[in-house]
Amino acid sequence: MPRNAAALLGSGALPLVTNIHRRKRPSFWTVRNLFYQTHLWLGLILGLYLMMMGFTGSLLVFGREIDRWLNPHLWNVEVKGQRLPLSQILSSFEQRYPDWKGRYTYINFPVEANHPYTIRLGPNRASQVDVFLDPYTGAILGDRTRTSSFYGFLCYLHFYLFLGQAGWLLNGWGAVLALPMLFSGIWLWWPAMRAGRAVWKARFSVRTDAGVSRALYDVHNAAGVYPFLFSLLVAVTAMEFAFPEPVASLVYGLTGTAAATRLTVPKPGRQRLPVDVLVAAADQALVGRIRRVSFPRTPEVPLMVRKEWGDWNRTRNHANIAVDPFSGRVLSIEDTRDAPLARKLIQWCIPIHFGIWGGLTTRIVYVFLGLAWVAAFVTGFWHWILRRVRRNRPSSRCPSAA
Repeated sequence: MPRNAAALLGSGALPLVTNIHRRKRPSFWTVRNLFYQTHLWLGLILGLYLMMMGFTGSLLVFGREIDRWLNPHLWNVEVKGQRLPLSQILSSFEQRYPDWKGRYTYINFPVEANHPYTIRLGPNRASQVDVFLDPYTGAILGDRTRTSSFYGFLCYLHFYLFLGQAGWLLNGWGAVLALPMLFSGIWLWWPAMRAGRAVWKARFSVRTDAGVSRALYDVHNAAGVYPFLFSLLVAVTAMEFAFPEPVASLVYGLTGTAAATRLTVPKPGRQRLPVDVLVAAADQALVGRIRRVSFPRTPEVPLMVRKEWGDWNRTRNHANIAVDPFSGRVLSIEDTRDAPLARKLIQWCIPIHFGIWGGLTTRIVYVFLGLAWVAAFVTGFWHWILRRVRRNRPSSRCPSAA
C-alpha cells in the first residue's frame, strides 16, 4: 500500500474498507434478479425431483429390453405351431385365477412369435398384476405386481411417484413448474444484444482453467442449454399425459378439429357372443396385427381391438376397432393414420417423450439428454453452495499503518 494512503487510513481521513472485493447486491426488483431468483428457487425446489426423473427416464429408454434380459422365463417362449384361440387362453387363465374371471382389464397379444400373452388385472396402483401366458400351450409362465420387477419399479416411480393417480397428476404440475425454470435459465444465459463472437463462443464452452466455481458454472449452463429443446418437449408432453382432457380441448380448439364423440353399444343387454367371434370380426375389418383386446366392464361399452403395424415403435400408429359384443358388428374403426391434425399431434406426444421417433439413434441420444438433468442439478447446487460459502466468509480488513 502506498505510504500516503496508509497515513490517511491511519489518521481516519479515509473510511476503512472492510471487503474491497464485495459487490453491492442488486435490488431484488431488477429484471435480471427476478429471473435469477425464479430460476434459483425453482431449481432448488424441483432439483432432486428432476434429477430423479432424468435418471429414471434414461433407464426407461431401454427399459423393455432390460426387462426381457432380466426375465427371460416370462418373455421368451418356445414356438410350437399355431397359437391357441383367445378363448382357450382366457380359460387357462380363469382356471388359475378364478376370482378374476371376467374382471381382467385387457390382454396384450404377442408382438413376436416367441413372446407371451399378458393379461393385466386390477386398478392402476402398485398392486396391479400382470400375468404371462404361453400362447401355444396356455400355460401360466408367471405373474408379478407393478413394483416387483426392476422395470415395473422404474415405471411406477417415474410415472406415478409411488402415489398412484395422485403421483401422475403431480408429475403434470412438476412439468408446469419446470417451464418457467427453463425459460428463466435461457434468459440468464443469453448474451447481451451487443455481445461479440468471443462471448457467444464462451457461452458454449466449459473452462477448466479458471477454478472449480467457473467450471461448475459452465457445465451447468451446458447441461441446461444444449438439451433445452428436449427438456421443453418432455415437459409439454408430460403435461399432456397428466391433463389429457384440457390439453386435448386446447389442441382441438387451436386446430379447428371437431372432438370425437363417445361410442356406445346401440342395444345392450342380450347374450354376448364368444370372444373369438368378436376378435375375428375386428381382424377382418382392417389389415394389421392385433396388439390388444380391451374387455367392456359395462353392457353399453363395446369390445375394443387395437391393431398395429411395423412402424408402431416409431410413430404409435394404430387403429382402435369397436365391436358390438352382442351382435358382432363393427361399430367404428379409428385409424390414426387418417386421423385429423389434432389427433396426430396428441399421438406424437409418446414418441417425442420417449425418444422412439427416430429409432435406436434417438434413443441413445435421449439417454444422455436425460442424464444432462442430473448434471444440471448437481453442478447448479454445488455452484450455489460455493457462492454461499464465499459470501458468508468473514471479511478481511485492510492492515492499518504501523
